[in-house]
Amino acid sequence: MKQWDRKAKMDELENLEFEGWHFLCSGEQLPSGSFQATVRYKAPPSDDIRTLVLDPEKFATAGQALERSKELAMKWASERSANGSGDS
Repeated sequence: MKQWDRKAKMDELENLEFEGWHFLCSGEQLPSGSFQATVRYKAPPSDDIRTLVLDPEKFATAGQALERSKELAMKWASERSANGSGDS
């Protein structure tokens, strides 16, 4: 059985700016050892960080989950206005 050590986990994080939105995309290791794509964004004007998407799909590597999170962020932004506030 695989032991999960939070201190030894390997997450990947990348800033992504797309259509006026400022995202924090990540591939985060779960206790099972697999990785989850997570999308957060910096909410103006204070840049508070808010979670937008926790993808239910699991990935073998942090890099795969990171790439998926970037896809999800761009999809999310494309479904909204380009001004970064979500207003139409």
